[in-house]
Amino acid sequence: MSEITGSAQAHGGAIRVEVFPGGALSTLELRDAALRLGSRGLSDAVLGAVREAAALANQRTRHALDTALAGLDPALLGLDQDATLTERVEATTPDTWRQS
Repeated sequence: MSEITGSAQAHGGAIRVEVFPGGALSTLELRDAALRLGSRGLSDAVLGAVREAAALANQRTRHALDTALAGLDPALLGLDQDATLTERVEATTPDTWRQS
């Protein structure tokens, strides 16, 4: 099985993140434009991108583990997440992953 990650960007790609399931940061890229956001703006944008990337990584993990762990609460694995982010990620889920 390949490594599961999620990625997101903010401010037109000035901020790019990649995280593992659960939200552990694996990659952070900042371009000069991101640094002009100021400390508060930069931290808010990075955290927002991390939350979005974690939602994607968590959803991918749920899909990968669905059969093996049927009935297990994802929160026990640290894979719970915000419902709004789940909806956004679900919109990008390939049809082949969807259950009928």
